[in-house]
Amino acid sequence: MRKTVVNLIIKLLILGIPLYVLMLYAFLCPMKFMPIEYTMWQEEKDYVAAGESVDTVIIGDSRAKSGIIPEILMEDESWGKVYNIAVGGATPIEMYYALKGYIENHGAPERAMIIFAPYHFCDIDNWGQTMSFNYLSAPQLLEVYAQAVKCGETEKLGDHFFTDELSYRLRLPNKYMDSIYNARIFRRSAENQGKYDSVRADGGYTEFGSEHGNDGQSYETHHPEFDSSQLVVDYYFRLMDLCEENGIDTHIVQAPMNETSTELVTDAFLAGYRDMLAKVMEEHPTFGVEMDVPEYNNKYFGDNNHLNREGAENFTAEVRSGVLP
Repeated sequence: MRKTVVNLIIKLLILGIPLYVLMLYAFLCPMKFMPIEYTMWQEEKDYVAAGESVDTVIIGDSRAKSGIIPEILMEDESWGKVYNIAVGGATPIEMYYALKGYIENHGAPERAMIIFAPYHFCDIDNWGQTMSFNYLSAPQLLEVYAQAVKCGETEKLGDHFFTDELSYRLRLPNKYMDSIYNARIFRRSAENQGKYDSVRADGGYTEFGSEHGNDGQSYETHHPEFDSSQLVVDYYFRLMDLCEENGIDTHIVQAPMNETSTELVTDAFLAGYRDMLAKVMEEHPTFGVEMDVPEYNNKYFGDNNHLNREGAENFTAEVRSGVLP
């Protein structure tokens, strides 16, 4: 009987070898098969952990990532050394932990510029990336879940949060096999490494749209009201508190919308957004808080939500000369 059980275990272990190989490959070689978005998240994570300490950090989502060019900002020496640690698709949830990690590894920066698209307070639309890229540690994810329970918003973290987290953490094939197959095992390696290197060379900046003009509608136009997520808003205020506790000179800046979107976004949505910002100003009176979302000509947009390179150059130049006293 005992010999039979041992033989069964051995057979199961042998049958599982392909599974173990795939799991090990997914754990050790993500740059060879993961989508290009992973590259940018990982570059930011690596910089926060071990990059050069700077005077100014840019914090936010893809509009921050594609809107602020550190090289141009540093033309004014008042900004000091600058790095853009924003991440495309991030909400204040991810950026709270990014800044916290930066402070733990480098000490507090002198200054932070914070830019989030207003709709990112309403939709946690890239949580799947946060999970599949293993961006947050297990304790951090549990902290987010506990906060979601308090807010009554656990559904925003997915219907199978704990099983998904375990699957991603173990790199199970059911979560990564599609990416491995689509990459033909390793053919994304050169593209991903190239993107990683270009983002690092550009101080964390990268384009998200390269069209020479776009007249599409931004995501804000799909929200009649500012139907914000309490979980996201809570983390935004935690981010604000973290900045103040560490004596960081904090500036909340608004990335532009194109002409099309400015005409269509509702007054109710913008009023709700300003109400939230007014609360930030009330709780943190020393912060610089820009209340209004600027309008840029459609020609400066690479897609419906993001500035193209020319738009980013103009926006960064305006921020450089207009934000600091």
